[in-house]
Amino acid sequence: MEGALPLIALVAVVVSAGVITVAAHFRQERVAELRGWAREHDWDYVEQHPSPLADATLPRELRAPGVRARHVLTGRRGRHLVTLFELDRPSGRGGEGPAPHPHRIVAVRAPGPGAELEIHRRDLSRTVSFDDRGEPEEIDRAFAGAFHTSGDDERFARAVLTRGTVAWLLSDCRSRSLPVRFSGGHVLTWAPMRLDPARALTAADYLIDLVDRIPGRAWGLNTAGS
Repeated sequence: MEGALPLIALVAVVVSAGVITVAAHFRQERVAELRGWAREHDWDYVEQHPSPLADATLPRELRAPGVRARHVLTGRRGRHLVTLFELDRPSGRGGEGPAPHPHRIVAVRAPGPGAELEIHRRDLSRTVSFDDRGEPEEIDRAFAGAFHTSGDDERFARAVLTRGTVAWLLSDCRSRSLPVRFSGGHVLTWAPMRLDPARALTAADYLIDLVDRIPGRAWGLNTAGS
């Protein structure tokens, strides 16, 4: 039995080294793939970045010590500046246990600064289309039942959530899977998945459609604490 212990230890070392080698290989492959995508689409790519959205605060559930932004892609979608990246959170206490799934972050630069505002869909079963014929009270009731909003500036929220924007959010099926956060000079969405640029651009288009519907007077309107 004593003679078997060194052999077991040796096998463990060999297996660990193999796992590390394979992981490094796949990491290099992914970096090369994303760098190639960036080059093909005339975007910029950085493997790691300490703060890709310097003036924005991430959603509460994604804030934790040791989070890292990886595979950061930055470029333009039409006239809009877009940032895509993957957020890796640390594993459990002391590094034990499996690491949580990464989150994909998609952010669009806003025309100006905004207050903190989050919009979550809570009724995922259906969309509602008013076709510009809904009564104001009916649209407001439908939005209150389908969405949860939270923010620190009521005037900014009202400026963003005009009746036309609310009706569009209710009717657009993308709102069922893409929560939205306004923070600093960005509008962003997130999802528990790895970064796939093609799928991420679909989310970016949703944010761009939302930004384009918001009146210009909303940007820079931040009365919190005043």
